[in-house]
Amino acid sequence: MKKHFLTSVFCLGALVSGCQKDNTVSSSLLETQANKSTLAIVPLIDNSEQSLGWNISDEITYTLCSKLDQKKLFDLALPSQIRSQTKRMKGRNNPFGEDISWVKQVFSEEDFVVFLELLEHKEVPKETVKPTPPAMLAADLKVGLRIRIIDNRGESPKITLQEILQDSHFIPRQFNQYNFDQCSWDSEEFGLSPVGIAHSQLIKELKDRIESYILLAKVQQ
Repeated sequence: MKKHFLTSVFCLGALVSGCQKDNTVSSSLLETQANKSTLAIVPLIDNSEQSLGWNISDEITYTLCSKLDQKKLFDLALPSQIRSQTKRMKGRNNPFGEDISWVKQVFSEEDFVVFLELLEHKEVPKETVKPTPPAMLAADLKVGLRIRIIDNRGESPKITLQEILQDSHFIPRQFNQYNFDQCSWDSEEFGLSPVGIAHSQLIKELKDRIESYILLAKVQQ
């Protein structure tokens, strides 16, 4: 799986820059567990034009929240509460725009707010020298997802992280979209399917980066 990370506000290398820094982060982790930050995961915006048979926003948002809740590092806002708050967002409230001042008012109860946007989710057949029917080709599942984390603790919101995650997952010929009836998210087989495995890896990457950058923001406060 290939990953390219763009436009990071902080460098994760700071987390491993030395023993002293490691000790600081470890201390902050213990403090975080004792004094949890409130965190809002806003439902993923799907602009990928993918053709899956289920709501991918529900899948990724729900699964990400479940994974984040396992370590109990944050006090996650209830989905019903977040849905109510997002209804207060207006057309001009672009979560990925330059003006983020509105976040303070809309999400007044949360310390950190995470916005996600699925930009790309498509299966691309592998190129061959000779013309070959797509059903006979292996493929790459290309996924592009934008993430922005807002630190909402001060007088004005500020960006803790913004980047685009770009992943590519190999799909064997027998499992491409022409030969394999993709299992739906609510099925027991989903986790072993090509899309299920790809989504699992993507969500783990999201979870790790959210935890790391929020912890780093608290260390550098």
